[in-house]
Amino acid sequence: MKAGSGMRKAGLLTICAGVLSLAACVGWHDDAPVVTGQPTTAVEASQTCDHAHTGPHVALRLPAPEGGWSGAPQAVVVMNTFAGSVDIRHGTRIRCGSPEDARSLDSRFRAGVGAVIVPEAGDTAPIEVGFDDNALPLWRPIVQLGEPAPIQRADIARFAVRIASIAVVLTLLVSALLAFFATRERAFASYAVAASLFALWQALLSGLWAWPRPWLPVAGMTVQALVGLGLGMAGLTTSALLRQSGLRRRHPRLDRAATWGARGLIAMAVVVPWLPVQAVAGLSVAIELGFYLLCLAFAIAALTALTQRRGDGLLLLAGVIPFLPIAGLQAAWPDALALWKVEAFMLAGGWLALTCSMTLTLRLGRLRRQRDEMRMLAQTDALTGLPNRRAALERLEQCMADARDTRTPLTIAFLDVDHFKRINDVHGHETGDRVLRHVARALRHAFRDADHIARMGGEEFLAILPGAEPVHAQTRIDVLRVSLQDIGSALGIAGLQVTLSAGVSALHPLDRDTAALLRRADSAMYAAKRGGRDRTETAAAAVA
Repeated sequence: MKAGSGMRKAGLLTICAGVLSLAACVGWHDDAPVVTGQPTTAVEASQTCDHAHTGPHVALRLPAPEGGWSGAPQAVVVMNTFAGSVDIRHGTRIRCGSPEDARSLDSRFRAGVGAVIVPEAGDTAPIEVGFDDNALPLWRPIVQLGEPAPIQRADIARFAVRIASIAVVLTLLVSALLAFFATRERAFASYAVAASLFALWQALLSGLWAWPRPWLPVAGMTVQALVGLGLGMAGLTTSALLRQSGLRRRHPRLDRAATWGARGLIAMAVVVPWLPVQAVAGLSVAIELGFYLLCLAFAIAALTALTQRRGDGLLLLAGVIPFLPIAGLQAAWPDALALWKVEAFMLAGGWLALTCSMTLTLRLGRLRRQRDEMRMLAQTDALTGLPNRRAALERLEQCMADARDTRTPLTIAFLDVDHFKRINDVHGHETGDRVLRHVARALRHAFRDADHIARMGGEEFLAILPGAEPVHAQTRIDVLRVSLQDIGSALGIAGLQVTLSAGVSALHPLDRDTAALLRRADSAMYAAKRGGRDRTETAAAAVA
């Protein structure tokens, strides 16, 4: 009662101290805003726009509405121009920037090159936009004109989606690396390489490789890098989807062909920087259309697997299905797709990477279960279901280490069925097997849950009793001996009698390994047999 009262008082004191601390914090709180920073005298450097383009370029004229401009600010944003410079001009007001260097962009826009133009009311001069001709035919440039606030909000939304997509892939990359270091499974290393390449491809596609300043050495070669990485990703994705679909197990030739195809695509990716512009453009179209067809083929394979009630179809279908609407929009409504194609591809690609990661995780789980099952089979006696000699020796080493660390006692007992050969000779080997199974069940019931029972071979068993003294082992064996008295009636065999001879030994401080402990228990068991059987002998504790 006194202890409980003291604990209640301590609790009340703690609560009071917390309330007083909270009150003190409220009393010291200042409602004044926090102001940071210092005035600056620096002037933002303005970029010189010379309208020099490195190759064929597009010049657009955004005409003024009927009656001229209203005098309200006009936002102009140009997206999906992966290389070169973008110029936005109205009269003498010029703004330019390059998607290859975020430092040249208007900081109010993140997903494209943009500017806010304020034409005078009634002015009819068009807003002129110029940019390098796009070398990726299926990735059409986007030019947006309108009220600054909505366009800026949409631009920020695009930028957020792009960052989130790359963040997901980088998270999966780190997860795969951690899994590889933990398991040494080569599949996780391959996935990490593929995720790295995909993250780089996403960065190039979204322009994030130039934020906050260029951090990839591909300036002037952005399109070639996009196509080259696209080729490599096509090969790696094909291999991953084949593994995910299970087709490589059922069709080894298809797996070999896909492997060589992936190597060929990677080899082609290396030579992309030296290809002419027209070849790069044609290659980009072939990659994209081929990828759509690949996703369609795997979707059909996944549906076939689901109809056949195979478990490898669901994740495969989930991984490729987002690309099918993209392919449909590309074929039927390319203008509608162009507005959000970059974001759609990044989200769909991130989802595919996630499903592949889930497949790898499930595969690792299956491998672990198979390994555990094989280990259990290797360490389990097939007849009795008890751990076998190998498992028993491993468990004994562990128990000895624990006993030394915790300074607690450890006792073992060798148990041998008396005259087992006579049982086989008189009643047959099948009866002998039944006897061993019955003894194994009796051993489980006689000893504690914390004890470990194993069949060492033949008619010999081992009991490991952590934390127990030899007297407790002898008590458990006496219980076991009583339970075996009615074995004849339990098995329905008249005249069958089963007795046990047991030897008990305790861990000694001088025992360096399991050999001495086992040897003492074995000697004690043979002493029990020499002493007339159906008895238990305890080895002398001082014997090393």
